[in-house]
Amino acid sequence: MKKTNPVSAHILCALVSCTFVNSYVFAKDDNLEIGGYIMLDHDSFDTAFLEDGDSSQSLAEIRRARLSFKSQFMKDWKTKFQIDLTDGNTEIKDAYLRYQGLNWADITLGKQKEAFGLEKLTSSRNLLMIERSMVSEALAPGRSLGISASGELASMNWQLGYYQPEESESATAITGRLTWTPWQQNNNLVHLGVAFSERDLNGSEFRMNEQLEVNLSDSLLDGENLLADKVSLAGIEFLWQQNGFTTLAEWQQATVKDVNSSEYDYQGGYLQVSYQLSGDNRTYKNGSLGKVTTPGWELTSRYSQFELLNEDREAQTYSIGVNYTVNNKLKFMGDYIKAKLFEGGFEIDAGDAISLRAQYSF
Repeated sequence: MKKTNPVSAHILCALVSCTFVNSYVFAKDDNLEIGGYIMLDHDSFDTAFLEDGDSSQSLAEIRRARLSFKSQFMKDWKTKFQIDLTDGNTEIKDAYLRYQGLNWADITLGKQKEAFGLEKLTSSRNLLMIERSMVSEALAPGRSLGISASGELASMNWQLGYYQPEESESATAITGRLTWTPWQQNNNLVHLGVAFSERDLNGSEFRMNEQLEVNLSDSLLDGENLLADKVSLAGIEFLWQQNGFTTLAEWQQATVKDVNSSEYDYQGGYLQVSYQLSGDNRTYKNGSLGKVTTPGWELTSRYSQFELLNEDREAQTYSIGVNYTVNNKLKFMGDYIKAKLFEGGFEIDAGDAISLRAQYSF
């Protein structure tokens, strides 16, 4: 179980309290926005997705059930508070204050997403496939308590932050991202991006243990148990949207140095392609990919791979899918996944899975 840093807990509680106070005070002025979404998932997969099993599985779950509160108080201040209510537990996802009164940057303080990875920064409501790729889940940081600055210069967007990751009480991280849009006509565009993160984990437990892009299956791509001292992350991004086509690709790598100064390397990437039959594109703003705006069908596909170089283990997935957006509230998704596991350069297992999702936003 992860320990909670008392200082972090106090800061987070203060931010949550501030968010609720602002929400209450400004609700009568229509400055409070309440929203949320729920995702119902169903996964069917064969024994290749299980550590120990002699029969295929068919399982369902409430994958996400989230409620968010956004408000603006005074002229340049905004807040966001989001919780997840899945499985009867309450988890704070976002809790931050944002100041937008500077000409050169916005300042965000609190629990927030670290700026690393286009797919990781894309909301789960707006993904091309039901699950993010293996490399995004394994390497891209998620939410952390910290302070960040972000800004825009011509066709470039940047973000730099100092965070306290959840790995340990004393862990710290500096994470940054720079994106460039060399060509854009409305939502027809080309996007290029780079990101880095330097993380000091101070001997925290670390182990790579990833699923094969099927959430209710077992984690099969596993690495050595480490006591990590330093972690260095790097990533590159590419996005092209035009006339209904979306092409999205990333490559990420990590070097983990343990307390004995031994280094472990991990790397991977993916290529995704989708086509909306309406000919329209997803929205795009400030280096981030947004939602489908036109009801209708979308065809998707992805090739994904992730390698544990020192352990000589690798996984690959090939996926195709179809999405149907009924309106801005209701969406259905379905994916077929073919996964392969390799060790020592030889294929040791392969299997098939089908994932389904019904998603409702309010």
